Amino acid sequence: MNFIPKATECGAGLCPACAVCALTGCAFHNLSGAEAHQRGLRLDRGDRLDCRGRGACLQFWVIVEGTAATCTAFEDGRRQILGLEGPGDVICALMAGTGTQNWLEALSDCRICELDLTPQAKALRHDADFLAATFAVAHRRLAAAQAHISTLGRLDSRERVLLFLAQMADRAGRGLVTLHMSREDIADYLGLNAETVSRILSRIKKSGLVKFLSPTEYVVPDMAEIARRLPVPVAEAVP
Repeated sequence: MNFIPKATECGAGLCPACAVCALTGCAFHNLSGAEAHQRGLRLDRGDRLDCRGRGACLQFWVIVEGTAATCTAFEDGRRQILGLEGPGDVICALMAGTGTQNWLEALSDCRICELDLTPQAKALRHDADFLAATFAVAHRRLAAAQAHISTLGRLDSRERVLLFLAQMADRAGRGLVTLHMSREDIADYLGLNAETVSRILSRIKKSGLVKFLSPTEYVVPDMAEIARRLPVPVAEAVP
């Protein structure tokens, strides 16, 4: 599998001098000296970044701009999208198991801050700010994984698609949603096939619960009505 076919370092003026500290709410915002170990990356839509941990590697990727997906692959080549990543989300290399194919895939053009703290591994063992930041990242990702596992394990196919659309609308501030995912992407995220996703989307569109303005843009007229039809809270289930 080929990784990073066109990923490049951000050019001058494209990425802030310290992308981590420029991003409000970043887990590593207060980490002293972080700017000395970071670089800005640009991924075009479809580019992949290898996210497998190597030994004691302390690598992190912070989404500064755009939408990406954390992915893995089965031995037969099938892809599974494990999570959707947006601005402020942090991906940790150590969360990828050894011997597995794990990567970050850009669903839209992305700017990413790569933070490699491997040279500071020994000193960071007793750094309270780093330990707190890492714990916060791990806690958020485990909570997101648990919510997504519950979605795949307990919701039927229509509920999964409806919840997904509601989650994306909630992330967009409940306004116009621009969907950066194909039907195949949605299927790989929800554990369905593309044909099922297309069929369910057509039914939801006809029901009026979601109003599609184009194949990739939609609005949710009444979020409360969708919430009444789902067994889990929309906002709390956002990955």
